[in-house]
Amino acid sequence: MSEESGSLNPIEAIGERIGTISDGSRTVDAVRTLGSRTSAFVKESYCYRWLTKEPDPDVIVIDLRETYAVGPFITLLDMLIPHIENAWHHSKVGSVARRAFERLSEAVFDPLSETRGYELAVALLTPPEPPEQTRTAGGESESTEDNSS
Repeated sequence: MSEESGSLNPIEAIGERIGTISDGSRTVDAVRTLGSRTSAFVKESYCYRWLTKEPDPDVIVIDLRETYAVGPFITLLDMLIPHIENAWHHSKVGSVARRAFERLSEAVFDPLSETRGYELAVALLTPPEPPEQTRTAGGESESTEDNSS
């Protein structure tokens, strides 16, 4: 049904009526002004510009393990960390720290995980599952995910 014929579907009629009611409202105008100013403030912030800028195509990736300055230090850490980890697991300090963390986890983190805010944060921050890939006869990989939606 079109507006030219003079009849609207119920949803369009409700939207038009709400628009008519809110046109002269000072509260609605104040909320719109606040929203536009907040939006402008956020868009001008350094963090927003940093998050939304285009990546630099001239970025060079350097493997620090292959450098003379940092490479030996990383090699040394790779050799020492397994020994330090073994000593930590068999030390009194390690067992005390482990028990303290377990008690802290039971007293603080477990009750926190039952809140809606925690569940929302987990839902927002969990990465999506990657689509399964299958090999075709030509050697190209093909997604088995349905792209019709």
